[in-house]
Amino acid sequence: MTDRQAMRTLLSRARARQDPAALGLSPRAEPRGRKVAGLTHEHMTRLLGWPEHKYGYVERGRLATIDTGLLEPIARILRLTEQEWEALVFYATGAPPAFPLDPEVGRSVPRPWRRVLAATHDIAYISDAAWDLVAYNTAFTRLFTPHGVPRNVMRWMLLAPVARDHVLTDWENSWLPLLVPQLRARAAARPTDRTLTRLVADIRRDPVVGPRYDSPTTEYLQPRAEGSRPLHHPELGPGWATLCAAEPFGVPGGRLMFVLFDQGERPAPQEPMYAPAPGPVDAAEARGGPAPRPPAADRAGHPPDHRLPPDQQTGTP
Repeated sequence: MTDRQAMRTLLSRARARQDPAALGLSPRAEPRGRKVAGLTHEHMTRLLGWPEHKYGYVERGRLATIDTGLLEPIARILRLTEQEWEALVFYATGAPPAFPLDPEVGRSVPRPWRRVLAATHDIAYISDAAWDLVAYNTAFTRLFTPHGVPRNVMRWMLLAPVARDHVLTDWENSWLPLLVPQLRARAAARPTDRTLTRLVADIRRDPVVGPRYDSPTTEYLQPRAEGSRPLHHPELGPGWATLCAAEPFGVPGGRLMFVLFDQGERPAPQEPMYAPAPGPVDAAEARGGPAPRPPAADRAGHPPDHRLPPDQQTGTP
């Protein structure tokens, strides 16, 4: 759902921050001669090279369709931050932008995320928007014994012989169909990214991956922790990997990945979780035991008061 009023407020405030003189324009003056700060609709029209009144129609939300093609030049003139750009596109279209204003956004990751990686014993890493590794924990390094950690995790998964023949078990059927669509989607969203451009060029030269990349496949854009895939751990032997992925806010396209590795037989599917949380997760339950499931009334939005004994919890606010 769009929010044209919020879009109008964002653009109005952004215009007020800009200095017309810095853009070679004369400031607007009130009838009494006092200069008014910021860019006017007329200024924006001239800078954009648009027909008269078009910018005003966009800012006021009077066009039936407002897409990123209209918004991008506006955002660049107004020097919007990445957060403002995300908000602008979301208010106008109801969906997040497909690309950042700054192609380098998604490369840097705030340092506190290192603590998140260090706090888990599971395999975990953070990659940037092009799958270059930014940070990883010790458990991640053990996946690459004795060859060493690669620089780009997607390149390794798709092209490294050790990944294809030894680590990612049943690579052509269980892994390749899931990796190629992710790369295709990211390359389409970031057509000027040099790392992705080189990776795609190398992929297309590969006799196995290239045809998959250039032909239609079942689209699978993000791991969803649904099901597990066969993996041969260099130290622990054969097992199954469940991929739990998240995107750190402020790092568009970046990925925080936890790889939950289970030795032996394939883990049985588990029921999904629902709010409200029945309590903290302990180690035994996290390793595969059944999670308590709140009653239907609680899932409908009536959390019990956990401060009371069970026989006194009514399930009502």
